[in-house]
Amino acid sequence: MRRSAFLILVLTAPVLVGCVSHVEMSDAVMGTTMKVEAVSRSMSKDELNKAVLEAIEAAKTVDRLMSTWKPDSEISRLNRAKPKEWVELSPETYEVLVLAVEVSKQAEGAFDITVGPLVDLWGFGPKSPALPTKVPSDEAIADAIANVGHEHIVIDANSKRAYRDTEGVEVDLGGIAKGYAVDQVLKALQAKGIKDALVEIGGETAAIGLTETRDPWLIGIRHPNRTRELLTTIELKDAAIATSGDYFNVYELRGRLYSHIIDPRMGKPITNNVCSVTVIAKTCAYADALATGLMVLGPDKGLKLVESLKGVEAIFAWRTGKDTIEVKATTGARQHRLTP
Repeated sequence: MRRSAFLILVLTAPVLVGCVSHVEMSDAVMGTTMKVEAVSRSMSKDELNKAVLEAIEAAKTVDRLMSTWKPDSEISRLNRAKPKEWVELSPETYEVLVLAVEVSKQAEGAFDITVGPLVDLWGFGPKSPALPTKVPSDEAIADAIANVGHEHIVIDANSKRAYRDTEGVEVDLGGIAKGYAVDQVLKALQAKGIKDALVEIGGETAAIGLTETRDPWLIGIRHPNRTRELLTTIELKDAAIATSGDYFNVYELRGRLYSHIIDPRMGKPITNNVCSVTVIAKTCAYADALATGLMVLGPDKGLKLVESLKGVEAIFAWRTGKDTIEVKATTGARQHRLTP
């Protein structure tokens, strides 16, 4: 499931305070950028630097296990296996598959890790030779939908393995794996005794503790229509945040715009005018997956779902005109000092 860069801007202004050690490190992983910022009031700068370098490897492990671009990844092996042929999974891949199915059920199928055939059909996938010159036929959409559905992935909790029950069904964890990688890096930092840190991969972000000036981490969410402006800023502490949006990956066909956000149930790009959904949750993997599902559900059903979930908040933005948008947030989102 492919999504645009989420463009959550991390707004921090580090200032050295006393003997506090601060490290900020960037890397490339999962086809995008990664940023890790860590603070320690007990480690030396060298010790903290070493801890961050080692923690970053957790994200690269997730990439090796779950990337569909790597032929030897567990997901690639699952997609190559014959129908009903069991494939053994690492604890990490098993955990992500189980979470993905859970979110699919909560979102009534609006998020689905098997949506790949539809993404390809509409010109947004890795198997798409070029952008379509015409809208796919109802027959082509129906054929693609036949190979979409999380129910085609069978998972055995006892043996930590899975299989596809139908040829043509493929798993793509692109809509959840980056968030999971953020969580894994943060866990690795915590295991090393680091209590204050921020991790961001392709816009998916999670933070623990405080900045070196003992302030909450300040996250800026870009405006869907104006690339140099922020829609809002949020204070983040011991939480994760992910944004799904239609900012870049769109094309126009016969006077109509088509977004890369596909409704797996209808087999078509969304038409609900939602341009951005930001989710705040305890884990980044969950926020990552749910943000996509909420884009498909739209503000009415989406807000109702979020209000029913414990520890989850969301901010919806949808277009009301060519250059105008409306924004609505759950009540709890404002506890993060939502502005303006």
